[in-house]
Amino acid sequence: MNYQVSKCFIGTSFLLLISPWVDAGQWHLQVDNDFIFKDDGNYTNGLVLGWESDPMQSLNDKALPIRWQSLASFKQNDAQRAWGVKLTQQMWTPGDIKSEAPQPYDRPYAGYLALESHTATYGERWAQKNWLSIGVLGPASLTEQLQKMFHKITPSSTPNGWQHQIENQLTLQLAYEIDALIVRQNAFDNAFMGQTQWELSGLSHTQVGNFRSETDLGLTLRWGTNLAESFGRLSLHSGQLGNISATTKSGSWMLFARAYLGYRFNDQTIDGSLPYDSHVEVENNQAGITTGFIWTQPSWSLAWNFNAYTREQQSNPNNWHGYGTLIVTWRF
Repeated sequence: MNYQVSKCFIGTSFLLLISPWVDAGQWHLQVDNDFIFKDDGNYTNGLVLGWESDPMQSLNDKALPIRWQSLASFKQNDAQRAWGVKLTQQMWTPGDIKSEAPQPYDRPYAGYLALESHTATYGERWAQKNWLSIGVLGPASLTEQLQKMFHKITPSSTPNGWQHQIENQLTLQLAYEIDALIVRQNAFDNAFMGQTQWELSGLSHTQVGNFRSETDLGLTLRWGTNLAESFGRLSLHSGQLGNISATTKSGSWMLFARAYLGYRFNDQTIDGSLPYDSHVEVENNQAGITTGFIWTQPSWSLAWNFNAYTREQQSNPNNWHGYGTLIVTWRF
């Protein structure tokens, strides 16, 4: 797949994103970067443009192209439903990005570009989401150009090894996630913060495909306002944020923390085809911790997350890596 095909893929994706739903629902722009941890290497940058519909009792006519996708979730009575699409671009690099030579004992350069659809069911005690994505891994993802442009305008080292990146490959992914409420209790009420609550829930997330296959189990702790209405909008799935602005009429906020353990079966950003012999193997056992804050208004929201995760390849001498996430949402 050459660059012209990639540009066509991006253009078609954006057309799908903006038609015909720009007058409703929530858009979100997400930026991931590891500069806040001063941690070059591994997952280093990501950009996401996504949209999710307003919650509804059943998927409307505009959702007909992916209504069948909602059948992948079990039926929930008295639950709200939503659907959405997003465009994602992500990149991974070895620790030494100054080197022009292949680095057979470190993770390779890898870029990923994908278009994804999802459906969601938000109930009082259960929330479900499922995803279908098609994408491309390799030079056609255009991540090399993005990183070089970003490093030119920031005081960062020039990446010199993209000629050794994972080779082009089409990808197809399916994923499913379920959140289960364990307990929710009132905390305290005051004039400044409002009536606050705390909540503990469990989650299970599984994805399968030729890009990455893994399964994870975790717990999410939230403290803030409007927790019952926003249950299930957070997700372990990369780049996903439910329509949280539609859940508040005046304003709300939350602090949250999530921890998970998982098992990864394959990861093409590590064991995909390369123009050199690599000795890097996927680390199957995975774990991660995320903490964050979300401030929500009826027409917009702002979120900031800190994400830490264990090493993804066996030869990595560091046990943990991290990156920061900034998310802005808006409604027309």
